[in-house]
Amino acid sequence: MDTLRDELLAVFDAEYRDHLRVIRGIVAAGCPDAQGLAEIFRRVHSLKGAARAVELPVVEGVAHALENRLSTLQAARALPDEADLKAITDTLDEVDLLMTAAPAGADTHAPDEDAPAATAMENPAYVQVPVARLDALASAVHDLMSVAERHERLWAQVMDLLDESRAVMHAPERMRADPVAEFARMTRRLMTVGRERELMSGQIDRALLRLGEEVHAVTLVPAESVFGSLAAMARRIAREHGGPDAGVDVHMYGMEVQTERRVMQALRDPVVHLVRNAIVHGHETRARRLKEGKSERLNITIAVTLTGVRLQVAVSDDGRGPDLQAIAARAAGQGLVHADAPLEARQLLARVFEPGFSTRGQADTLAGRGVGLSVVAEAARALHGTVRMEQRQPAGTTVTLTVPVSQRQRTVLLVENAGQSLGLPGRVIRHLLRVRRDEIRLLNGAPFAVVPHPNDGTQPAASQAGKQAEDLVPLVPLRAFVGDENAPLPVRDGAVSVVVMEVDGVRCGFAVERMVDVRTLLVSDATAVGLDSELVPGIAWQREDQPVFILSPDRLFARWRLRGNGGGVCFSDVDEAAPVVPVRHAPLVMVVDDSITTRTLQKTILQSHGYDVCLAVDGEEALAMLQQSSRHVDVVVTDVEMPRMDGFALLAAMRADPHLSGIPVVLMTSRDEGDDVRRGMEGGARAYLTKQKFDQGELIDTIKGLL
Repeated sequence: MDTLRDELLAVFDAEYRDHLRVIRGIVAAGCPDAQGLAEIFRRVHSLKGAARAVELPVVEGVAHALENRLSTLQAARALPDEADLKAITDTLDEVDLLMTAAPAGADTHAPDEDAPAATAMENPAYVQVPVARLDALASAVHDLMSVAERHERLWAQVMDLLDESRAVMHAPERMRADPVAEFARMTRRLMTVGRERELMSGQIDRALLRLGEEVHAVTLVPAESVFGSLAAMARRIAREHGGPDAGVDVHMYGMEVQTERRVMQALRDPVVHLVRNAIVHGHETRARRLKEGKSERLNITIAVTLTGVRLQVAVSDDGRGPDLQAIAARAAGQGLVHADAPLEARQLLARVFEPGFSTRGQADTLAGRGVGLSVVAEAARALHGTVRMEQRQPAGTTVTLTVPVSQRQRTVLLVENAGQSLGLPGRVIRHLLRVRRDEIRLLNGAPFAVVPHPNDGTQPAASQAGKQAEDLVPLVPLRAFVGDENAPLPVRDGAVSVVVMEVDGVRCGFAVERMVDVRTLLVSDATAVGLDSELVPGIAWQREDQPVFILSPDRLFARWRLRGNGGGVCFSDVDEAAPVVPVRHAPLVMVVDDSITTRTLQKTILQSHGYDVCLAVDGEEALAMLQQSSRHVDVVVTDVEMPRMDGFALLAAMRADPHLSGIPVVLMTSRDEGDDVRRGMEGGARAYLTKQKFDQGELIDTIKGLL
């Protein structure tokens, strides 16, 4: 059971973050109207139920208190005032802090920093993956399986030829009848196998390459998932440092930027240090801030940007800014600089990242031990990155962490181009071709290459020839974008080597001088001498003395489009046949709940007792599934409080539909008032279970009784 709870906690971690993100967005947009208030209430209600499901009573209690306050507002048909909005924000902060290990005291920003940073209670067993990314991953797996099947069929043809040759050896009279015809027939078959093998050469490598890139993409996480809780933490640290009335406004930008989970999480602790340091060293009294023309509250900005293969996280504040005289005196006292040496601000600010450096006169729970900023610098070095501090104008401080976006190995196709080794990312490669010079098509004077259709093996290639629409892709020399813009198509041995790549659904064939190999290389940031750093954001090394310049496919395609060579391309999309789903005979139970944690818990319980389970997020989706599904649903277990269509409305819609009226419905909700129970039972529910007294045995017994 501990394993199940760990899994549910991982699911809850993603769910509560989503609820808090949406509620904060509604509050930030201004005073919520009735619809916004209803959405906040629904999400707080779902959060409470999910916390109960994973046995987090403290979080449940906090959510329940806010739910009661919102319920009172709804009953009075009133909109939230300033005190209500503050209660909502404070509750969200409290939930965030309850789900995040409290930071041990330390210092974090301007020229000092200390204690260990907070560590999020994230369970890495689950990650949120966009449906589009899963579709791409499934497509890559399908491509690999298709290639494997074609190889199996090719091998079967080879074995057939081998069997025939053995038969001839044991029955030489077959050759005596017409040896020339027999030899010619076997030669034709062997040539057919050879051509097929030539077409399939490298397909498995390309399929594996694409699969590897898609798997890598699944590991990416948005910055919001790692830094989203820091605003609540900053507000708590501000209160600890400046008293109950102290406040801080945290602004976040670039939270949608995605990079590897390992890299993003490694930056969390350093960023927490920087936020804490900004509060400790940037704090000013309200009177002083107003006198200097600033807002009443300290402003902190966390900005995440992605440039090429470099990730930047900048933490800025509009506080006092670094005290250069104090930094110089401290650095001289520690022997880091000569007391009389004139130093620029940039040189002085670099010293604050030295171990043991602090400008605070005494240590407290938040600062003064001289540990923090050296930890930030060490974290940056561990990621092969850098950190720098700058003075903001007119006031404040900015500390920027810059690290490689990925430290993982990348699979690339190595090609030669004018004596240089270039790497093309495998995730965008669709075909590798050798196009004979006389097979190149000219349309309006522009060269095009024919892309071979995938043969599903159901028809011989000869029967398909000339009967299917041909896929044509524009053909351009890669050297025209890396080197000589007037370069001709490189022809070797009467043919052109073509790499067909696809970006955003558009394909183009780039002619290369030679394809070398498919390699997995460690890619790092680089400024390629003689090459466009925007087009070549990364560099790898085959050997110590042989660099490989990694091209950006997005920039390559952008420049190709600017040349005006993108017209006249014919695309043909072939839909794959839908897989046949085997019929299963276990009873099918539909679980309807807007909480992913509750859905996961009920699904796990039901499946462990031998039931098939389908899921819906609210009554509207459930009704559509019931009306359109080809398989009969035996029981519906539904929550009451849901968006779009609640449980009562779903029950009424099912009773009104003659095709659905016979399906038993179990209401499972935290609403345990007598009126709610009576309304549900009179509406046609066969059972009414409350989440407060949830017992999986009672749920299973109820479903068994209904079946």
